[in-house]
Amino acid sequence: MNIPMERIAAASPRPRARITAVFYLFTILMGGLVLFVHGRLALVVDLIATACYLAVTALFYDLSKPVNRSLSFARSVLQPRALNDGRNGQAQRGND
Repeated sequence: MNIPMERIAAASPRPRARITAVFYLFTILMGGLVLFVHGRLALVVDLIATACYLAVTALFYDLSKPVNRSLSFARSVLQPRALNDGRNGQAQRGND
């Protein structure tokens, strides 16, 4: 049973997990930065944070798909919904 190392390296989720971690960290940093900037810059930073969050969602789906495909899909569908609920709450607080 001789398995080539290239095949093992290709099957390893480690590189994808690291990319996911970078996008997740970038999402957190942009989310914190948006609290301190105003106007169009805040909108741009918020859009970057949202794009990174959606990338994290897709990468988490890809990472967890081998474990349980249907549960991974359900999580991927519901995670952006949580993002939308957070925005609705933020908009309501801004109107007070």
